[in-house]
Order: sequence, then C-alpha cells, then structure tokens
Amino acid sequence: MKKLILPLILFICAELVGAQVTIDRTPLGSGTPGSDGVENATPWDLDIYHAPQYMPGYPTAATIFPKTVSIFCVQGNNKIHCKGYNWHPDMGRAEYLMIRPIIVKEFPAQN
Repeated sequence: MKKLILPLILFICAELVGAQVTIDRTPLGSGTPGSDGVENATPWDLDIYHAPQYMPGYPTAATIFPKTVSIFCVQGNNKIHCKGYNWHPDMGRAEYLMIRPIIVKEFPAQN
C-alpha cells in the first residue's frame, strides 16, 4: 500500500505544478509592453508566478520588495489562462510583481 501512495501523491503534485500559466498582455501592466497576445508565466513559488511586465523607472538602485497581484484565471487541459492587470500609482511601486492565480469557472463580466 505504501508503494502505491507515494507515486499517486507525486502524480497529483506534478499535475498542479506542471500546468502552463499564461497571462494577457496589457499596455500598463502585465506582459511585455507594446505587443498583443499572451505572456508565459514562470513558477516562482507554490502558487505564485512571474511574467514580464511594464516597469516604470526600472532599473533602480533602491531596494525593491516583490508584491503579489491576485488575478482571475480559468483552468483547462493542464493550462491556466489569466486576465491581465493594469498597475496604478496608488498601488505603490511596480517593480517585480508576482501573480497569484485565482481559479474561476469563467471570467467575471466587466462593467
């Protein structure tokens, strides 16, 4: 029984970690500026990912602490697709943003 449980746990973990995560590009937020489409995100931690983003004032000599942005994502066929985000000055410094997917069945309607 013990020999069966470990491979099963490894398989389940591989499915969660192995999902490809993409995020929509937006002009002043997620993704490489000046291009349309999606950007691939790379795993940073358990449920935190990093993708290129618009970074005003980069590079800087100041110490920058990463921030996490929670965004809506849909999951299917071992892929996670996330809506893009825009960064506003009232949200603080914008360098080194990480994304945390919030899995939903479909994207919420925008007002």
